Amino acid sequence: MVIHVVAPGDTLWAIASRYGVPMAAIVSANAIADPNVLVVGEALAIPLPAAQLAPLRYVVRRGDTLYTIARLFSTTVQAIAAANGITDINVIEVGQELLIPGWTYQTYTVRPGDTLSRVAASFSTSVRLIVLVNRLPDPNVINVGQVLIIPVRGLPAPPKTVVETNGYIFPLSESTLRRILTPIAADLTYISVFSFPVDGRGGVEYTPGRARAAVDVARSLGIVPLIVISNFDGTNFNPDLARDAMSGQTGQSTIASIVDVAVSEGFRGINIDFENMYPEDRQLHTGFMAALSDAAHARGLTLSNAMAPKWADWPTLPWVGTFDYAALAPFLDFSMLMTYEWGWSGGPPMAIAPVNLVRRVLDYAVTRIPARKILMGIPLYGYDWTVPAPPGKLADTVTLSQAREIAARFGEDINFDETAKAPWFRYTDRSGAQHEVWFEDVRSSVAAHSLISDYGLRGASYWNLLFDFPQNWLALEDRYIVRK
Repeated sequence: MVIHVVAPGDTLWAIASRYGVPMAAIVSANAIADPNVLVVGEALAIPLPAAQLAPLRYVVRRGDTLYTIARLFSTTVQAIAAANGITDINVIEVGQELLIPGWTYQTYTVRPGDTLSRVAASFSTSVRLIVLVNRLPDPNVINVGQVLIIPVRGLPAPPKTVVETNGYIFPLSESTLRRILTPIAADLTYISVFSFPVDGRGGVEYTPGRARAAVDVARSLGIVPLIVISNFDGTNFNPDLARDAMSGQTGQSTIASIVDVAVSEGFRGINIDFENMYPEDRQLHTGFMAALSDAAHARGLTLSNAMAPKWADWPTLPWVGTFDYAALAPFLDFSMLMTYEWGWSGGPPMAIAPVNLVRRVLDYAVTRIPARKILMGIPLYGYDWTVPAPPGKLADTVTLSQAREIAARFGEDINFDETAKAPWFRYTDRSGAQHEVWFEDVRSSVAAHSLISDYGLRGASYWNLLFDFPQNWLALEDRYIVRK
């Protein structure tokens, strides 16, 4: 996969021709509703099949040495010598063809309007490399129809890391769940079915069979179903509901009810999503999770939780104070860190999951929780804020496709914040109201997924699977293999 950022004058046909990929493949990979409408600044995921890549060979020019060639391709003299069976590193001949280890290439046919700098930028390489590999006499002169060799570093890729993934979903109809999950089944280890709230009296609010479709569809697609137990009262996450459910003898009854419901409904694990708890309930919560861990594991169930993100231990702070990362970790098989909602519907416009702030959370989290127990939260959505927001007005949730359509409708280019690694734009609606939109695209998805390997995490957890975002799954597949 490569990323193409739409420039003025681009058409989908021209982009498809440039990369040698069918238009239909680009339309599908990016959920494009109208192939005739592109937005300047939007990022397209271009699905390049591995078959298009071949080992790179370099033809020795006058004045070349193995040392200068090694520097050009950021490798070593010894590596080039070994790859080509060279016994005397001081002897190479003009016109000799050398295999460059760690490099491959693909071909590109020059189209009207192309320049070498534009071609190099499209493939994230340099003009100098293209000039040398293609032995071009003048970098300012390329001809329509000319076939260029485009060097690509680091491919074939090393073996991909195996990760686990989770996606939150709701207990919908079987047909709807199958439509959503089938195309991305290979990209999911777990689905967490949201949610079955505790009742505060020792029980769980559920109707027998309510999640049967989700469990059956998940299992038929090789996905492990998890039941989400929450303190959501239908309107908000209720701290009193969580406290009542965890306290004293009621807490023991709640644990028994959670395990019984999970087993009877056919789930393979439990995911606790208690949010907005009282900070003073920190020890109560840790003790509850310890007891639930014993009960769940005794019945062959995994135990995980969803935890608010923080970059220090703030025991008295609302929303995050109840979570004692270090104390909880031994009782959890894994944990979903909710590293999103910095930009939220009731707040000021900003990136939903700015990578710089996610890094700050992970820097702290991995000192308290084993990295291999952390599934990092990745959002599949964005928000459209009215600025300034009228009293009581919340931002509208938008998908990538909806954000693209809004930008196209109002004639706005899409910007990209390099610090947050997130796309955004502003527009004025028909009534004259100002708006600011932040959302996710393939660039933000690639940046987020890179953190998994950077920190050695278990994988990723996505909120939520109702939001159509095919670019996300391409970014995941480009880098990892998902454990099934």
